[in-house]
Amino acid sequence: MLRTILVAIDTKNRDDDVIANISTLDPSKVEKITLIHVNDERFGKQNISEDEKQIFEKAHNDLNERGFSVEPLMLTGVPFDEIVNEAKKRKVSLIAAGAGNNPKWKDFLFGETVERVLQLSSLPVMVCRESDPGSHIFRHLLIGIDFSNGSYNAVKEVKSTAEHKLAEIEKVTLIHVHEKTTMDLLMRYAAKEQIDREISIEKDRLDEICESLSALGIKEVNVAMSIGRPAVEIIKTVKAIGPSLTVIGAQGTGDPAMCRIGATALRVAQLASSSVLIIPTEITDHAAC
Repeated sequence: MLRTILVAIDTKNRDDDVIANISTLDPSKVEKITLIHVNDERFGKQNISEDEKQIFEKAHNDLNERGFSVEPLMLTGVPFDEIVNEAKKRKVSLIAAGAGNNPKWKDFLFGETVERVLQLSSLPVMVCRESDPGSHIFRHLLIGIDFSNGSYNAVKEVKSTAEHKLAEIEKVTLIHVHEKTTMDLLMRYAAKEQIDREISIEKDRLDEICESLSALGIKEVNVAMSIGRPAVEIIKTVKAIGPSLTVIGAQGTGDPAMCRIGATALRVAQLASSSVLIIPTEITDHAAC
């Protein structure tokens, strides 16, 4: 997943968070980074200013100085279309972009470009936010688990990253949220023994995932369980424990198959205070991890 990365930056917003997070990766494990900036043609601006060129060149130089092989790419077009198309054309294994901001909603720290990339791309997408200086982006992972194919694929990608030593993962926290409306119905109509049995089965499955992660050399693996709305509980947990990266499957158990990204994953990507890695249920059009 980290072998070839398309790093999208917005020179107007500088996107220091993207470069800071990507810079914590091991250059020897990353074959190539394509650094892209798209001049948005929808606003009638055909030329890139000198200030924007300098910001782009600084990002390019910062990555080069860290030892990464970088291909710079400056285009004019619709940003999300160009990012998705270039990622597909270059068969990259990951798209990384800043969270941006959307001025239409004061509480939505999320830009149109990354939202549309999440909706259109069939690749893993990392939404980068400010991190602790010197902290490795994969140091502490919070992984959302709802036992869907999407969440199992997220675990699979994390395990592959650890197994191939693409990044040093020190700690993993698994979070499983019991949907409150479902639990309310069970409490009303199901016998307590049945509820306890279901919870016990879920705990066993979480323990199996924990053991498989520990077997790969991850020093600390924990489980958190709560009741509520999944997105809300995950966002609260991010704030409480401060993971370096939240990992979640693009589609959960209740999401329609035609949606590339479900409501919970999109909400977490929008509002979590950490960087967020969205893993699609089926990853296509990319090089092997």
